[in-house]
Amino acid sequence: MSSRIKHYLINEKYEDPGIVIEIPELQDFILFDVGNIYKLDRDLIKKINKIFITHTHMDHFIGFDFLLRSKLGRPQTIEMFGIDPLSYNVFCKLQGYTWNLVDLEPQIIFKVKCLKDNLYQYYEFDIKKKFANDFIKEEEADSDIIYENSHYRVRYAVLDHKIKVMGYAFEYKDKLFLKKEKIQELPLKGKEIGLFKQWLENPENQGKTFKILDKEYPYEYLKEEYSYTQKGIKISYITDVVYSQENKEKIVNLVKDSDYLYCESVFLERDKQQASKVYHLTTTQTAEIANLANVKNLIVFHFSRRYGKNKDIVLEEIRKYFPNVS
Repeated sequence: MSSRIKHYLINEKYEDPGIVIEIPELQDFILFDVGNIYKLDRDLIKKINKIFITHTHMDHFIGFDFLLRSKLGRPQTIEMFGIDPLSYNVFCKLQGYTWNLVDLEPQIIFKVKCLKDNLYQYYEFDIKKKFANDFIKEEEADSDIIYENSHYRVRYAVLDHKIKVMGYAFEYKDKLFLKKEKIQELPLKGKEIGLFKQWLENPENQGKTFKILDKEYPYEYLKEEYSYTQKGIKISYITDVVYSQENKEKIVNLVKDSDYLYCESVFLERDKQQASKVYHLTTTQTAEIANLANVKNLIVFHFSRRYGKNKDIVLEEIRKYFPNVS
């Protein structure tokens, strides 16, 4: 899996939050939050095509201007996702500049999908229209999936940071492959093999049969005999949340069984009153969530400036309760 998907923090643990997920085989390069991104390679920034924003406090959104500047001169569409007022914030960012010389510029379009109450609102901002505020449509938000394609999906939870913020879970789906040496035993060719694979990929076919020549074969036998499954990966991202029963339950439900949970751990437990006052998590609260959610690996970040660059003091306290932390 590591050869197909790369993920990492944008900055040091005591600097602006944010992670990158790279999926080169899909040409997908994804940001979760866009704070200070100066450390990212310019070539990577030019490839970024999806951005999931938790909220638009400065340390999560100030890098939008640098991203925009890096992308000028190359035709592309960037999809953005988040919670109201994200679309307005993007519009205001874009209108902070004068666009009278864009006639010959390659087309850049920002497509924003914004959750407002129980509705998704869609906007487009096109450089050829001087990034005018184009409202496209709205639709009911009938699930917790804010984005999905045939390879992966991104789920969310609305959390409390004295404002509404988003937590995210990136879920790369299990992938079915045919056993090359075994499939040659079957009297299937060309498109027939493709249709056979599609049939095996559909879990709704469990209990059904597939006809090969004049004989019917059960789904379970064919899947076991002629295919194998490459397990997917779940990467979750939680930052800027207060410790409360409601938040805890929502986060655990969202990030449950994550292979990697990127989660803020802003304060040491001795400073839990300050954490509550500014709506952030402590070390023990982060560890509790990781344990309750049965995550495999915990990566912590967003350390308070009061601890300077002393990362170990935070990590050591978390390891008492959740050893597999970095």
